[in-house]
Formats: sequence, structure tokens, C-alpha cells
Amino acid sequence: MKFHPQSHQDTPLARRVLTLREGAFAGSPHLQGLSDAFIEARAVGYAPESRATLVAVLRDQYAAQGLTDGQEAQLQALAQPGAVTMTCGHQLVLGGGPLYVHSKIREVAALSTQWEVPVRPVVPVFWMATEDHDVEEIRHISFEGKRYSMPLAYEGWATGCIPSEAVLPVIAAIEKDWGAHGALAEQIQILKTSYLPGETLADATRRMMAHWHPSVLCLDASDARLKALAAELWTDEIQHQRMFSTQNDAPWTAQGWEPPVDVKPSTLFLLEDGRRTRLDFLGKGQWQAGARSVSEAELQDRMASQPETLSPNAILRPVYQEYILPNVLYAGGSGEMEYWLQLISYFQDRGMPATRMHLRTSFEWWPNRSWRQWQKLSALGLSYHATIAEVREAWLKEDSAPLAGEHPVTKAISAHIRSEYGKYSDLERSAESWLKRISKEEDRMRERARRAVVRAQSDRWQAFLTVKATQFPGSVESGGAGAMQERTWTALDLAYHVGQLPFDAMEDGLVAHLDLNNGMPFLWAWMLPDSGE
Repeated sequence: MKFHPQSHQDTPLARRVLTLREGAFAGSPHLQGLSDAFIEARAVGYAPESRATLVAVLRDQYAAQGLTDGQEAQLQALAQPGAVTMTCGHQLVLGGGPLYVHSKIREVAALSTQWEVPVRPVVPVFWMATEDHDVEEIRHISFEGKRYSMPLAYEGWATGCIPSEAVLPVIAAIEKDWGAHGALAEQIQILKTSYLPGETLADATRRMMAHWHPSVLCLDASDARLKALAAELWTDEIQHQRMFSTQNDAPWTAQGWEPPVDVKPSTLFLLEDGRRTRLDFLGKGQWQAGARSVSEAELQDRMASQPETLSPNAILRPVYQEYILPNVLYAGGSGEMEYWLQLISYFQDRGMPATRMHLRTSFEWWPNRSWRQWQKLSALGLSYHATIAEVREAWLKEDSAPLAGEHPVTKAISAHIRSEYGKYSDLERSAESWLKRISKEEDRMRERARRAVVRAQSDRWQAFLTVKATQFPGSVESGGAGAMQERTWTALDLAYHVGQLPFDAMEDGLVAHLDLNNGMPFLWAWMLPDSGE
């Protein structure tokens, strides 16, 4: 497939976060272009002891499955004093998650390639959200109109601790339905060799990503050694609740919006026996974890002796990341970027490095048939994001179809009916009822006329609905806007509709078109069939 950049102007893509970036946060160093000076300073500021710990943890985490050649090279590079990281992250969604997970992984890989030099390696890292406990969000794989689900038997668990055995029935059901399909067989085999008995969803995700993205390192940051590197962070939150005190909601409220996270005085969870419990700050050194009271002294003891039992919430997690990695850039979607923008006041208060906040590229993948149909429609000047209802109205108007809701015939004869029969006092209500019946019949007749126009446009409608079915899944069934393809399709869908997983071509396109020298630009790109233009 071929990478083809698109203009995102006049599209709904990332409008809210772009408004914030171009308004309240314009000029922030976090949104400035990358520079060699910033990258080198970040490497110098990363303690050798932290680097040694990070490399040791990663090597231990890959011990069971082994490193690919690309991952071994990256880990050796990370051990060098001048090395830095670029990261993205996601929850441990079954089957690897939607396509945008793969695109942001390859985006940090592409940026790492662009910015590395021999004395200063740049290593791409995928942060696995192993401590996230929203099991409902990760337990499904939807494919071709059917949802395959892991039983909801692990509510409250940190998802990285869930045993892989829980997913085996899901894979078996997918294989039963689709195992004979040639393009899917390889992907189903990847799932089968990733979700192994005796391992966890964290292990399975690490294995899957090694198949799909063999030069990117996956990190599970729940390790006690990494938690210990962030002792200063835990102490500050326990003693001062700094995240809460530094929040500035003005950029959002000025737009009439709610900030993405309603920050509470506590940003911590307890993580014990695989289960995650929110810590609530009660004041005066007292905390609550479920029904249990916890003192500040106990939390400090945990930090010293069991740091792995302290877990950051969604808004503190990026800060933890910055404590344990020599990170220069985080790539994420518009929702993630709002979280990161909300952290700017905190980063400034703490005097932390201005890690660049990069809004990931948004991708559309075009199967051959859909692309051919879109080319047939090109002369009509359609907006790609136009809904089925919007296009229907535009095409009806173009062919002079009667407008819905208008009643010219009823209006024309109403004066005659009222004149002829309304003069009789006992017939006034009957005349009005007659007009209402005529009006309703006219509605039905006008809709029949509109449908006749649509039938005459059948060729263009067939082409348009073919495009909507793959590019905006669910739109044809619902008649609405549908979902963005990259948020709905998984590796299974891509293999099914395209016959391959062209992630290398996507990464090559990103290397060729991304330019972060003068800012953090946002790209929208189409991956076209090799025959596409």
C-alpha cells in the first residue's frame, strides 16, 4: 500500500485538541519542534543508575519469549549513555486493539529513525497500560458484525495480571468462524501463540507486538524496581497532593468545556494481589482504600518497602513515565493529548523537561474495492466525512426531488376547500380534517418521489455505500455517521479487507512525511492500494 497525506482542514478530525493547541497552549515548549539540543540535554539528565535499572527490567521482561533481532538492537542502544526514548501507550485490548494502536507504535518508530544519530540512539517504546483496571474496555474483539468477549470475571483487576487462559475461548471461537479464511489464518495463529497458559495479558501483548512491530520495545512499568525510581513522585503526591494543587482548568472552561480529567486530591491507587483500589485523601494525613483506612505513614512505608503496590491514576501515569524514562516525545490521539495538555501546568511547577506532545497521525486504510468506488464518485465533489443523510439530501436536491415537509398541493387546494365548505359552520372541522388527510397523503407521495430519485441514482449510491461500509463502519447499518475506521478495525479487519498488514509501508510513509523540526504538526493520511493515485 502507499502512504498519501491528506489535508485535515475543514474536517472534524481532532478539532478540540487543535483548538487548545493553537489557542491557550500556543507557544508552550511542549509543542515546539524537536531539537538536537533538547534531546541531548534529556539524555544527559537521565541518571546512569536509572538507565541500568530500565535496561535490566526490560531484559527480564523479555526473558521468557526472547527478543527479536530488532528489539535486541534497541535494548543495546538504550544502554548507551546518550540514548533517549520516544513513547506511545495503550490498554491491553484483546487482539492488540484498534488500528490506531498500531499506527502510533509505528509513528514513534518512524520518529526514532528520523532523529537518531550514532552517538545518540532514539529508542521507540510502547507503554503497556498493565495497571489499568477497566476490564470492560479491553475484553472484546469485534469482527464482521460479531463481538467475541472474554467473561467479565476479573472486575477490578489490573488487566496486566489477568491470566491469558481467560482469552483462549475467545480465540477458539474466532478460529471456528474464520480459521478457513486464508488472510486471517496467520493473524489467528499469532493470537494462539501469544495468549499462552500460565502467562498474563501483559505477556500476551508483548508477544503480539513482537510479531507486528519487531523493532519496538514493550514496557510493563509495574515492576517494583521502576516504581522505586519514582520514589520522589510518590512522596510528593502523598505529602503535598501537587497534581491537584497545580491544576488549571481555564483553557477548557474558556471554551465552555469540561477538562478531560476531574483531578481529585488523590492520584494514587493501591495495587495488591492483582486488584486495584482507589486511594481517597481524607485530609490530615489520612487516606481511604475501599473500606480500609490508611495512614500517611503506612503509604510512606509501602513506598520504601513495596513500591509496586502504589499505582498512578490516569493523570499521574504520564508523570510516572517521565520519571523512569529518558523520554523526549509522547505520541497519542486527541483524547490522550488533552490529558497531556492538562499536565503542562504541573510539569512547569515541578521544573520537569518539556517532553514534546505529538498528536499522532490519523489513518484511513482503503481496500481495493472501496477505493475504486471512491474514484467513481470523485467527480461529484463529496466531502469524505459527509454522512449518509447529508449526501442523500444533497443528491435529492441536485436532481430536483421534492423537499420533505413541504405541502404545495395541500396549500394550493386549501383555499378552495375552506371557501367551498368552510362557510358551513357544522363542516368547518370536517374540512380541516380533510386537509390534514391530504397533507399526510402528500407527505407519502413526496417520499415516494424522493425514493424514485434515489433509485435512479442507484449506481452512485451503491458506490457510496460500499465506501461508507469500510471507511465508516456501522454507518450503513445505522444510517448515521458510523465510527472512524481506525477506532473500529483491528489487525483482523485489515488482513480480511486488504489481505495483509502493511505496517512497514505505513512507517516508511511516516519517515518520509513527518517533520517535527518546527513544531508538532498533525497529519491525516490515507493508505491506498498499490494501484491507487
